[in-house]
Amino acid sequence: MQNQTLKRTPLYDNHIQSKARMVPFAGYEMPVQYQGVLEETKGCRSKVGLFDVSHMGQFSIRGPSALEEVQKLITNDLSKIQIGQAQYNMLCNEKGGVIDDLVVYRRSQDHIYICVNASNRETDREWFQSRLSPSVSFEDESDSTALIALQGPYAEALISTISEGSQIKALKYYWAMDGLVAGIPCYISRTGYTGEDGFELYVGASKASDLWNALLDHGKSYSLIPCGLGARDTLRLEMGYPLHGHELSTEITPLQAGLSWVVKLQKSPNFIGQTSLEDQAKKGPSPLLQAYRIQDRRIARQGYPVFNEQGTQVGQITSGTHSPHLEVPIALALVDRKAVEEPRLWVEIRQTKISMERTKLPFVQPHTKKL
Repeated sequence: MQNQTLKRTPLYDNHIQSKARMVPFAGYEMPVQYQGVLEETKGCRSKVGLFDVSHMGQFSIRGPSALEEVQKLITNDLSKIQIGQAQYNMLCNEKGGVIDDLVVYRRSQDHIYICVNASNRETDREWFQSRLSPSVSFEDESDSTALIALQGPYAEALISTISEGSQIKALKYYWAMDGLVAGIPCYISRTGYTGEDGFELYVGASKASDLWNALLDHGKSYSLIPCGLGARDTLRLEMGYPLHGHELSTEITPLQAGLSWVVKLQKSPNFIGQTSLEDQAKKGPSPLLQAYRIQDRRIARQGYPVFNEQGTQVGQITSGTHSPHLEVPIALALVDRKAVEEPRLWVEIRQTKISMERTKLPFVQPHTKKL
């Protein structure tokens, strides 16, 4: 009965044909794995992986004052990037909590294009629509747009064989362009959520299946494999990338999550939440996000309590998994400021306190192509 209420991406039939294991996620029926999380994670890091992320939302804001209007709502400074560039951003409430984290594109002089998380699409849409002035138009293009991610060290070589190769190779990290991939019009973005070089392809929903099949077909010689949400989550956690609802939420600020680099407190006019974040920056945010290696084979899951040597709870796990590349469990945790510098803390797993050692992010070396 539950599946009848779930949405499906334009690639649903493709996943069924590939015998993907489908699960509910953010209101959609999504592939969690095909061959297995371990195989898909390693395949993406060593060769190339293909992801359906069409559940993500896309908004277009148009008008001569589009940039100025969006600037009032996001934490980063769009005026610092050029037309064609993308920028990582936060949408905050008045208390500085994160409503959503976004990728914002300056698509043209009068066009701001925004990619939002699927679970926050409706909240984000209402937030923008209620706070943008009538001088700009707002359009939710999510249902008419599919999003396919091609990630891994062979991604550039593969996509170059079925597109404008020289232009693709010249595309810089966090830049985007309009182009043809396998003869299909796409907005091609050199971004991703894996830490590997790769591309995210925004394509009309009606052409998504054709593009997916073309990438699978041409990808055979590059050992391409389709990857599900399981591998996507493991890959992002190995990088220490945040996931809304885990490392970010309306109760967790970007400063607590270690993302001060996307918060420009000198912006004028102020963005929503700026005053609260200024106060938090002066006092010092607490708790703070930290990275740990678990000294055991057991995985520390979200919500598990974290303790200091004296047995006092000082935080909790936000995300945890087994890293296929380090071959140990890893975790992110929000920890009280006083405990941040302690090299060792303990997580309680099934009524047993397990030692975990603090480490630096990322857990695994990234290979994004920063030209």
